[in-house]
Amino acid sequence: MKGFIRQWNEFELKDIESGMIVVGELSSECYNCHEVGIDKKARACPKCKTFFKYMGFRRKLQIPFLKKIKEEHPSLILIDFDDFKKALGQREARKLLDI
Repeated sequence: MKGFIRQWNEFELKDIESGMIVVGELSSECYNCHEVGIDKKARACPKCKTFFKYMGFRRKLQIPFLKKIKEEHPSLILIDFDDFKKALGQREARKLLDI
């Protein structure tokens, strides 16, 4: 039997910023151009044509939903959106402090 387990990997934040769809309760958003109302099944942004490589979630996830997403988009890298936002905050803090 297979199951979903979180794991931590290092990613370039710029890559995620320019290639992520963020799924919310009612609709999805392209993180690159912030176009909203995108179908979560979309492979690319209809506005900026960004190809989605990553998917983040603004809501608490259920295993059946994750299974469905992986079946529909086996090549997508699913990320924890809260972890991503924290990493962005740390990057911005370092810029301000010039570290």
